[in-house]
Formats: sequence, structure tokens, C-alpha cells
Amino acid sequence: MKRVLCIAESCCDLVFGGLSKLPAPGEEIFGSHFSVQPGGGANTAVLLARSGVPTAFWTLLADDFAGRMVRSALQRYGVQLAAHGQKTERTPVSAVLSTKEDRAFASLSSTAELIGDLDVLDRAIGETEIVHTYLGYCDAYPIAALCARHGSLLSVDTSFCDARTTLFETVLPHVDWWKGNESEAMRLTGASNAEDALDAIANRVRRGAVVTCGARGSIGKERGGTILKQAAIPSGPFLDACGAGDAFAAGFLHALARGESLERGMLRGALLSGRVVAAYGGCPPEIDVPVE
Repeated sequence: MKRVLCIAESCCDLVFGGLSKLPAPGEEIFGSHFSVQPGGGANTAVLLARSGVPTAFWTLLADDFAGRMVRSALQRYGVQLAAHGQKTERTPVSAVLSTKEDRAFASLSSTAELIGDLDVLDRAIGETEIVHTYLGYCDAYPIAALCARHGSLLSVDTSFCDARTTLFETVLPHVDWWKGNESEAMRLTGASNAEDALDAIANRVRRGAVVTCGARGSIGKERGGTILKQAAIPSGPFLDACGAGDAFAAGFLHALARGESLERGMLRGALLSGRVVAAYGGCPPEIDVPVE
């Protein structure tokens, strides 16, 4: 089993579920669920560790209430926090308002740069076989160059702010595996559909790419190969889309850590994301992990 280093900001999620709708200004809506969970990039790290993959996590947590809550959960699930020496005055917090149709967030961000000492980052990457992060971080920090120096596999996910065409030209050629949803893929490439976007990205990265398409499942392709399709695998009634992409990434990384195929990674991603969307929050404690 290969070791995975996740590099991402995390937050403390206050999850309100079972809302009939999102509240209008001045309106109060009552739900049926509330929980406090690690969120942001912590979703993937937690689900990976819970699946038995040795997982380290480079993130920013302050010594405040939210930071202590997240740190305690990470330790409970076996995630090793990377000792990077970075300090922040506050831990990011998000209120997640979830309905069956959509979700909304009210968030407070961090006050510090995610990565400060590049020598410490160099050592952390040198101690792992797989690095997983977001595309924009590879633009801001020399993560790809350090992965190349140490022979570490580089997997990237994509967020809304990462999906810009400049990254397609500058960062993707240094990435081994890319994963994102269909909206992100089309924005990143300028393509008009998910299949064309996948084709463009898969032939730009070193190894391959996966595009998630919500209830329609996912499509994936190795560089120079043919498109594979994976149906969604629900484990129960849909409750909350929060963390679905992070869960898919965790399942896919689980397969990479075990040296399995792209097809197997897409299956693991579908199984895990199907379990997450049948519960509230991005890494709900009640779901079964790992998935086989």
C-alpha cells in the first residue's frame, strides 16, 4: 500500500441537513440534522485513512475551538498531520446548508498561506509515493517540480477557482492524474461537453483523467486510450451532495495506492461517493469505509 500526502486547506463544517429550502433574507428554516465534521480538503484525507491507506495531511489549523475539533477528528481517524511549521490565527469554518436540490455555504477563510517553508515541503513530498492536491496549488507552489524530483505520483482535484484555461496550458502537463466535475472540465478546456473536455485533459496530463457527472456517474480515460464509463452507485436515498467529489477522489486514490487500474479506481470512487451522498456532510462518521 502506497503512502498518500494530501495538501489542502481544511475547515470545520457545521452541517445543517434536511432543510426544505434555502432560507430567504430574514427567514429561519428548520432542518432535521446537525453535525460538526472536518471539511474542505479534510474530506478526502479522512476517507482515505478510514479506508486503510497510510495518509498524511498538510493543512492549516489554528489553536482555536474549530481547529481543535478538526484536529481531534483527524487523529481519531488515523490521519497523520504533516509538521510544516505554518501558523494561522483562525481555522476556516463553513456553515453548510443542505437541501435535496442544492446546498449553500457561509464561510470564514484562513489568514495565512498554506505553504511557507519549501524545504519542509520538499521533505514531506520525499517521504511519500502519491501526492494529492488541488490544481491551483500547483500553480502557486512548486509541488509538481518536487514530485518530479522525488518520483512521486501527482494527483490533482479541481475546484471552481482552479478551472481556468491558463492552468490547462501551464500545469496539466506536469500532472499524472486529474479529476474534476463536468462543469470544471468544460471551463478548464473550453469544450462544450464532458466527453470532449475529458479527451483534451487526458491527452494533456501524463497518465489520465476522470470527469464526474453527478447522477450520471463518471467517465475516465488514460492518455492515448479510450473513454471508460462508470455508473453512479447509490447506497440509499440521496440526502446531500456535499463532499461527493472529495469522496470520489478518496476512492480513486485508494485504487492508486493499491496499484489498481483506472477502471477499478472509478468503481471505488462511485461506491464511496454513493455512500457519502446518502448521508449528511463530506465525511459522515456513520458510513461504511472502505468500499470493496
